[in-house]
Amino acid sequence: MLKLMRKKSGGVVATIGLLLVLSVSAAGGVDFRKDVFVRGADGYHTYRIPTMVVTARGTVLLFCEGRKTSRRDFGDVDLIMKRSDDGGKTWSAQVLIHEEGRNAKIRVGNPCPIVERDGKTVHLLFTRGTGDCLFYTKSVDDGKTWSKLAATSGVPGKKEYDPASFLLKRGDPPVTIAAGPVHGIHTRKGRLIAPCYGARVIDGKKASGSFIIYSDDGGKTWLVGGAVPFVEEIRTGECTVLERPDGSLMMNLRTSAPGLYGLGHRAVSISTDAGMTWSKPVLDKNLPSTGCQGSIIRLNAKEILFLNPAVHRKGGFKISSRRNLTLRMSRDEGASWPCSRVLNAKLSGYSDMAITKEGKILCIFENGIKDYCEKISIVQVDRTWLAAGKPPKTSESPEKSER
Repeated sequence: MLKLMRKKSGGVVATIGLLLVLSVSAAGGVDFRKDVFVRGADGYHTYRIPTMVVTARGTVLLFCEGRKTSRRDFGDVDLIMKRSDDGGKTWSAQVLIHEEGRNAKIRVGNPCPIVERDGKTVHLLFTRGTGDCLFYTKSVDDGKTWSKLAATSGVPGKKEYDPASFLLKRGDPPVTIAAGPVHGIHTRKGRLIAPCYGARVIDGKKASGSFIIYSDDGGKTWLVGGAVPFVEEIRTGECTVLERPDGSLMMNLRTSAPGLYGLGHRAVSISTDAGMTWSKPVLDKNLPSTGCQGSIIRLNAKEILFLNPAVHRKGGFKISSRRNLTLRMSRDEGASWPCSRVLNAKLSGYSDMAITKEGKILCIFENGIKDYCEKISIVQVDRTWLAAGKPPKTSESPEKSER
């Protein structure tokens, strides 16, 4: 097993003061909704790609990308965080986790936090650029402080490149990796799993898709797990993973195809050997999707949740298709999704979920009026309210395909 190279972070502060905001109450099963990051505030043009975990103490840790000069994916992008000690009602000032090159056009992001089952340790993986470097750090004090960064790269010419990097077990260089962007999991047998996607070279040909990396020693070393088999007509990318009661893993995947930004539905792949091999991806016709990230999480022993912009769109990218953020519940491990609620009918983008100590459902998501990433908001909802929701009948109709 190969250890990552150690590198000082310098971007994390040891203490964080709370910035209080007014509480907003809501009727029905929605306990509250808050805007946590807003475009143009605190030195950043746009905030994107939110992920979240909750610790044993109930502290909510929210990670996202702070994009300095525009909303675009590539530019001067930093990884930042906020903490909440009261379940998401009030939030700390934002904290810089990592940045590079000051004002240089270097993207640091794609956060993938993993909270251990006892809730005491939070592991954090994130990447640089188009996946040319993987970073790792952890916190044992609810995100107040973080360990020195570890870094490795499978791309020759990068300063972190290591010909012995575990990433090169995927194939010949260059091997790229993008973590998440969503929370990872800690299995009942103790394996830390981060859902990932990226490219590699096999037999001289470039291949890309979804896979996992994992650690069996508490994050000290990381290894490459299995990749979802490549299927020409169902190409996969950003993914989210869940452990099922029998110990198998279910990966839920964003999909595309040659000439198509999105396929109109999510796909599913199963692993029965702790993530070392995966089944061929199959479209889930119960989960409509535009080309966008989604998130899955276990609510309890018998129920799981899925969250994404639920618009069936097979075709090219269109901002207006990222809307109708829908939270769903399944009682049969994803075979059906009979219960749902629309959390944000207007423009919505990337999202993540976490479960509080009291069993409440926290959803963090991009949203806006003219653009789906004008702000990042959090909402807390009640399980009973969600369970009473029915699948929408009209908001998921297919749109005309565009290239």
